Amino acid sequence: MQPLLKLCGNHSLHDTNVSISSNADYIGFVFAKSKRQVTGELVRDWVKKQKETNDKKFVALFVNEDANSIQTTIKDLPIDIIQCHGNEKPEQIAEIKKITSLPVWKVVHHSDEALQVMQTYEGLVAGYIVDCKVGNQWGGTGTSFDWSYIPHYLAEGKKQGVPVFIAGGIRPENVEKVLEYGPDGIDVSSGIEENGNKSRQLIKQLEERMNQHENNTSR
Repeated sequence: MQPLLKLCGNHSLHDTNVSISSNADYIGFVFAKSKRQVTGELVRDWVKKQKETNDKKFVALFVNEDANSIQTTIKDLPIDIIQCHGNEKPEQIAEIKKITSLPVWKVVHHSDEALQVMQTYEGLVAGYIVDCKVGNQWGGTGTSFDWSYIPHYLAEGKKQGVPVFIAGGIRPENVEKVLEYGPDGIDVSSGIEENGNKSRQLIKQLEERMNQHENNTSR
């Protein structure tokens, strides 16, 4: 079964249209401070007609934001999932779920303690994204972690009964290496960009590599 695909960091009408026209399952928008940061007003303009004509799910990414601020930001937006990308504690996740009435995905940054961190959110989150933190940047750096650890994260996700997405440095030319580990999903941002914009050609290449891998493994 082919993993789910999330295209994150859409920060223009062009990006949004390109990602929505792809085969991705999830379209992500970054509301945290970042070179890809967007506002609720912008996203509202970009997606106002799109939700009626496609079945993709929209993901809103926040870093260490309180529940009320998140609710205010996404008001009137067709957001399906909240992605918490910082150091949010389990009690904060519970509050975000309560205030927004939306499922929450938690990003876990690869480290020696990451599996123990995942265990603290059991029963609270609807999924995980394992990413690589570089310096003071929470993600979107194009840097990978050691993918040989992926099976451990997948096992913990399976134990909790939720999907685990892999992020960080995934590009069309290396996506098959990630797929060999059988992740539930992959999350791509900078790896499908040219000059800071989402590229139809790179997304197409990514999808072709994913399809090719699926065909090879299903024989």
